[in-house]
Amino acid sequence: MKRLIIAPMIVAVIPILILTGCGEESVTLREYPDVVLIIIDTIRPDHMSVNGYFRETTPVLDSLASRGTMWTRFQGQSGWTLPATATILTGLSQRAHGAGCSDGSFYGIDPILPTIPHLVRRGAGYQTAAFFNLFFLNDDFGFQNGFDYFDCTEFSCNSQPRNAEETVDDYLMWYDENRDASEPLLSVIHFFDPHLPYCPPSPWDSMYTDPKADAVFNKHWGSMNDVLALNQGFLEMDSTQLEIMTGLYDSELAFTDNQIGRLISELGTRGTLPNTVFIIIGDQGEELLDHGGFGHGHSLYQEILNVPFIMCGRGIAVGVSDEIAAHIDLLPTVLGIAGLDTPIWADGIDILKPDAERAARFIHSSNLLWAAPDLAVVRLENR
Repeated sequence: MKRLIIAPMIVAVIPILILTGCGEESVTLREYPDVVLIIIDTIRPDHMSVNGYFRETTPVLDSLASRGTMWTRFQGQSGWTLPATATILTGLSQRAHGAGCSDGSFYGIDPILPTIPHLVRRGAGYQTAAFFNLFFLNDDFGFQNGFDYFDCTEFSCNSQPRNAEETVDDYLMWYDENRDASEPLLSVIHFFDPHLPYCPPSPWDSMYTDPKADAVFNKHWGSMNDVLALNQGFLEMDSTQLEIMTGLYDSELAFTDNQIGRLISELGTRGTLPNTVFIIIGDQGEELLDHGGFGHGHSLYQEILNVPFIMCGRGIAVGVSDEIAAHIDLLPTVLGIAGLDTPIWADGIDILKPDAERAARFIHSSNLLWAAPDLAVVRLENR
């Protein structure tokens, strides 16, 4: 077991060394930086080692946080991926953009709504590319809007989506064949791995637990029917089984973190880091029996709505912010990095502007997948 834990940590040292100059400007800088927006599915901030978690799950994200700014109170706009990611890309609350689940039907982003890639491509000449790993994020739901290149894997109930290693491989292949060095680049990369079922590849699956210790709760458990049976009381999970599932979840985080490190390392060999801003954001968190349930999409408690947000790179200050920010703030903030103004219709603010109006904000979160979809919560700026 000791060898399995040490090996991934050695790999993670490489990006930490490269990130020594993450916020420094040591080369000729273009007018606008490249932006790498990394969306991590189902990530809980309290399971990241930078936030004091007892396992070293996220050394690469820890390094990014130490070289940039980490927001400690960042609010998601929904309890599941489709509406949350729609907010990330549109700068609108879920009630405003309408993407999500309603009356048993699923709705995507209205094609008339401008998105981050659309705005930076048109307003600042960005090349844009996306790599998503969930059918709810495909072109049937409007997520291709504004991207020069759009790649979304499809998978069925009997197959697994592209994992973090495969996602990085595909992105780097595209990058080497299609990157236009004359333009700044917006890359949106979605990692699905921490989502159920928690089935990291070997040796990561044995990093924190024995994946075969329980006949029911293991790396194969976590289908829609499995989670519904547990949350509706037809199945029980004891403390030992919860420890197994939590260990597998943490292993998925560690594997994803390692592959983000490999991505940064590879971009470093291509000489792009001094001209790059990295943004790490979660779409939603995950309940691990905190309120008696498991997974997400069924409630709007903070273990699901509180997500990590880290920015590192060119022009990003080093520090920790305790101010409340939210998914709705991403669009104005990215537009600000690209030298563009915040649209009057955006629900959020550019959180990098010191004079941004933050007083008395009401941050809305809404839409559920496995419960009444019209439920909503509101978080006040000072709470």
